[in-house]
Amino acid sequence: MKNVKLSLAAFSLALTLSVSAQAAETSQACLDADSPSRTVVVPTEVQSYGTMQYARTLDLEAKEVVLTFDDGPDPNATLSILDTLDRYCAKATFFFTGLRAERYPHLVREAALRGHTIASHSYSHPNNLRRLSWNRATRQITRGISEIQEALDGSPETSGMKVAPFFRFPGLNHSSALRGWLGARGISTFSCDIGTDDWRRISANAVVYRALRNIRSKKGGIVIFHDTKQRTASALPFVLQRLQKEGYRVAHMVPERDMPTEPEKPFVEIPPLEPPVDPSLRSSL
Repeated sequence: MKNVKLSLAAFSLALTLSVSAQAAETSQACLDADSPSRTVVVPTEVQSYGTMQYARTLDLEAKEVVLTFDDGPDPNATLSILDTLDRYCAKATFFFTGLRAERYPHLVREAALRGHTIASHSYSHPNNLRRLSWNRATRQITRGISEIQEALDGSPETSGMKVAPFFRFPGLNHSSALRGWLGARGISTFSCDIGTDDWRRISANAVVYRALRNIRSKKGGIVIFHDTKQRTASALPFVLQRLQKEGYRVAHMVPERDMPTEPEKPFVEIPPLEPPVDPSLRSSL
């Protein structure tokens, strides 16, 4: 049994290293190809983003979209979505649930290793946190973040990464009280600007049509998908291909805290200047 455990551990480590190498190779290929993606820094100051529910959204340029995925990770759809994003040199934000992170921690780590932002979407996705008692609702949020962070901490490759201070309410069913509670803990709330209806029982073709129609209507913004749906995984390549042809760009949102800071310049003591010497005194020196 001990040998079996060692073999599994070795396999897990080899898989992690392979994914890390693949991610590095893909990132370099995107840099070499002058990827159109750019990074959008979300300020530390707490806000609520997404015009579907709130007054403001991210500071995006014209024809720019931010891709977000809810409810995962999923062993069938998430990997396919990650591969598609790699193919189009696009980075996304994954609002994972704690329960699924607990079941599939390797997928949380893989998304992080491929450079995507990892955020939280509660623990078990109750459809409306407002209908729970206060303690149960806040526990859903804290446990969700905790389980996702535990998944990241489960490998040396991702143990230094942190869950972004971004939260999306299940079913987008928010409350001002819970948003205030999140804000007091430095966590911003995210709704969206653009829906895709991929949560409905529609075909992949319908997802493509509705996603493109709504993105064109808004000229860009925060787009919501679900990485638990095979229809989404099937539709995504066609959505990204069409957007690319129409001149849209994918932006990647990251928290301000994760941005590299300029290294401090070493302190160099400069000796004081010597006072000028009177020429008449030089001979006596």
